[in-house]
Amino acid sequence: MENKATKNGIRKLLSNDVDVEVFESINSTNLYAKERILQGKTEDFLVVAREQSAGKGRFARKFFSPKDCGAYFSLVISPKSESEVGLVTPLCAVAVRNAILKTFGKDTEIKWVNDLYLDGKKCVGILCEAVAVSGKIAKIVLGIGINISEKEGGADKEIADIVGFVGDGKENCVNRIIASCVNEIYRLHNDFDKDEIVREYKKHSLLVGKDVVVKKVGCQDVCARVEDVDDECRLVVRYAGGAKEALNSGEVQAKLAK
Repeated sequence: MENKATKNGIRKLLSNDVDVEVFESINSTNLYAKERILQGKTEDFLVVAREQSAGKGRFARKFFSPKDCGAYFSLVISPKSESEVGLVTPLCAVAVRNAILKTFGKDTEIKWVNDLYLDGKKCVGILCEAVAVSGKIAKIVLGIGINISEKEGGADKEIADIVGFVGDGKENCVNRIIASCVNEIYRLHNDFDKDEIVREYKKHSLLVGKDVVVKKVGCQDVCARVEDVDDECRLVVRYAGGAKEALNSGEVQAKLAK
């Protein structure tokens, strides 16, 4: 079964003319993409790795990226507006969810703010980073890691109970899921429709109606119940004392495994 990312295999499936680079191994596709931007690269481009040695998520957490077991890539785009910059992570989450559904027929859910879950386990991590040049946001790096299959010997012990996989043995699935994600991102980016993004993000939210622990840097953890996702894709929570808040930073934890 072919399960390897290749430049030609991805390019022939793309709907947009995007420069594609594929590496056997790299520290992080996001780090490489940011370096290329600061070196003066101005056009959109896609960086793909068959393996990452230092893949990162939010709060500098490690994202495990074993060779040929997932789709690890960063797409660099130019933001159209401030509104899009604020919603770029939800846009990316909706696009990846659509791509997984089209490619694998798997119905994933979005855990605020940047993860996708399948059957209660994390299968996708997203890290979007803005890059400023001369004090102005020039590019946005959309970093995406999709777990497709377990590596030989099984997942690493520290994540074995929480990691999920979307693959189902289909041939050439890595190239197809990467291209599908890029095509979906460009569809939402080119015809930016805030209402569509918010609607889909809210519709497929994993946390609405669940009890969570709200975690903020420098603050004590607080229990709350998730009531909604608002029109800015913020998570609306109500604390035990009755106070209500729309979260735009921090993170939440809930018992997600079934």
